[in-house]
Amino acid sequence: MPLVQGLPTWKNMNSVNSTSSSGQTDNMTGEPYYGDGLYPGVYFDLTNQEALDSSNLNTGILYGGRYRYVQVDSGATAANVTTGTVGFIRSGSSVKSVVVLTQGSGQTVGTYNVAANIGSGGGSGALIQVVVTGAAAISVTVLNGGFGYVSAPTFTLATGGTVGTVVAQLGISQNIVTSADIALGNAGTPAATQAGVGPVHPVVFLNAITPGNYGFIQESGVATVIASSGGQTQALGQFAIVQNATTTANGTMTASSATYGPFAIGNVLDPIISPATGTPFKIQMDSPIYQD
Repeated sequence: MPLVQGLPTWKNMNSVNSTSSSGQTDNMTGEPYYGDGLYPGVYFDLTNQEALDSSNLNTGILYGGRYRYVQVDSGATAANVTTGTVGFIRSGSSVKSVVVLTQGSGQTVGTYNVAANIGSGGGSGALIQVVVTGAAAISVTVLNGGFGYVSAPTFTLATGGTVGTVVAQLGISQNIVTSADIALGNAGTPAATQAGVGPVHPVVFLNAITPGNYGFIQESGVATVIASSGGQTQALGQFAIVQNATTTANGTMTASSATYGPFAIGNVLDPIISPATGTPFKIQMDSPIYQD
């Protein structure tokens, strides 16, 4: 969706928890009513004053930055979708591409349609075409991306000889955000290594949003996040890091001066000595990665 050039009229952005993809529902049909230009993926940049004017002060103060209207993945963990936690725009639910990992040898020349292994990836319907042009050469294309995948499905190639292997990748979701534990995986769970679930880029939740519902998130600018357990003292300018798979991936934040790491999303603006769990503090988020 394009950047909205005018100042949005939607207020109390940090209290929206809507069942409608447009924020409004037709009274007669119960279907979304598109009357004010609000769609999943609409984003806009606000100054500090504009963000303040759009804040529900009972929830907190919003600051200048980029905000987007999104849907929270129905599989997200509700407890980790709340004010100040970090989530991730996630990979999509269908197969977008597939590449040859190993070519194999001694295979029968021909063209084969191969369905994803039943149960793999949590979805169904993915179908690829495998072309064996020589005993050790395979090319593959996606015939049907399938649907409902939460991780990349697997394919078993049975073309004689020593079969090759392929690796599938899911596409990018259309502005669907999930909780940190689903995107990153808690320690010891398979989700930690599932490329299909993996994060596309981080966002900050402005308020609690029921999984499956719609609301606003922040993806750049000055954002308020919450401190994780441990009470680690944080200094101005330290890297703000999302708790990841080595601890508890619940979307809370810690700080580090020593390492940036793959889950650092910005820099600390509020120096705090031994913050208690759940303490809100401001960070300067990194520049946005565009998602349309």
